[in-house]
Amino acid sequence: MEGIDVVIPTGKNIEESHYSICYTIRSIISQTVQPASVTVVENLPNLGVGEVLKRYYGNYVNVISGIQKSPNISYARNLGVKQGKADTILFMDDDVVLGYSDYFHRVLEIINSSDFCCGAKRLWTPVNWHDSLSLDYPIKHNLLILKDISFIPQSIERTTGDRNCSEFSYIGNFGAIRRNVFNDVSGFDESFEGWLYQDTDLIMRLVEKGFQYEIMAYTDMFCFHLSHPAEKTKYRKVNYERYLNKQQKLKVQFNNKHFFGRFEGNNRQVILRKD
Repeated sequence: MEGIDVVIPTGKNIEESHYSICYTIRSIISQTVQPASVTVVENLPNLGVGEVLKRYYGNYVNVISGIQKSPNISYARNLGVKQGKADTILFMDDDVVLGYSDYFHRVLEIINSSDFCCGAKRLWTPVNWHDSLSLDYPIKHNLLILKDISFIPQSIERTTGDRNCSEFSYIGNFGAIRRNVFNDVSGFDESFEGWLYQDTDLIMRLVEKGFQYEIMAYTDMFCFHLSHPAEKTKYRKVNYERYLNKQQKLKVQFNNKHFFGRFEGNNRQVILRKD
């Protein structure tokens, strides 16, 4: 089936997140090419998301429960994928707003010659972004405000000293993949707990198997990240160890910086084989 299925996991209370997912949905509705389906997967109980999205958008969004494995964003994404049939799957987070209205058209053009894509420039807002935006404003007005208040981060992971490349969208944050390719690598690894490293792991496995990709930042595509406080320290250590163990099993090292085109050092390979 031609077209795009959009999958959005959410683990935030609708009011506490200042209705960020509503801004996400509005940026989807504004696209010139409309998706075949939009599925939102609630990955925690009692978020209030389904009721609000039904009130604002009717049947435009299919909201399903993913609390059977809670919180597990890999499970939520995999579950959302199963709800659609389109040849292309596009993942978005519940706090991402698309910069322009032609992105779905451009994603389909990219997927015509690639297996997956991600890496749009990701502009971050201050955490009080909700003081400036309003769902009563036209989408174009909100986008102008976002352009004014957002910035490109360039941060360092304190544990490793590496660039965390948070100025790019990862495949789950805003990225697309052919359905047959997603199925070929068995989707996101649900053994990762909570959040962190699921996206990097999927990208690593896709590159290791030789699938072709495009970094959307090189086509000037960008998105906004509606910033929010997040407590991820409980998942960081266990997920990082699991990620390193998978590299050892594959006998590769994945260079995240080089994947996004940040070539510090002489070796420009994305996958470094140990043997």
